[in-house]
Amino acid sequence: MSTIFELIDAGDAEGIRALLSRDPDAAAAHDTQGLTALMRASYRGGAVFDAVLESDPPLEPFDRIVAGKSDGLPAPDAWSADGFTPLHIAAFARNADAARALLEAGADPNVIARASFATVTPLGTCAFAGANDVARVLLEFGADPELATSREARPAAVARANGNDELARLLES
Repeated sequence: MSTIFELIDAGDAEGIRALLSRDPDAAAAHDTQGLTALMRASYRGGAVFDAVLESDPPLEPFDRIVAGKSDGLPAPDAWSADGFTPLHIAAFARNADAARALLEAGADPNVIARASFATVTPLGTCAFAGANDVARVLLEFGADPELATSREARPAAVARANGNDELARLLES
């Protein structure tokens, strides 16, 4: 029998639903890195994420962001198990209300993720995820669109490469 994480990684939404109908507590599991099933599923997206969210799992603070909530969030300077701040997760999840709440609570709009695969600012995450509304909020709170890490292009270039000319123009203005 597969674990919820194996099913998430395989993109098996129906398998997830079947597992959760037999074992609803599986939705509260954490992987070896410390990510919840919902966080891991959010990275996969689509039907896999929907299958876990439909099970009404307990929502930890980072989960609340990917579930579209803007209250009960992690501290603005917290870090996820895989090296992102709540602001990065809000950008990834396209949750502008959470981004605003985090920035109002003191989140740094220019913080650089510690993830081994993505050393980006929240604007860089917006460019990757197409989070135009979150980018507007970040800019309102002083995010620097020119800031890039040594491994990453500036957010406007990433947005343009991803076909998001609207966001590229916003970041270049």
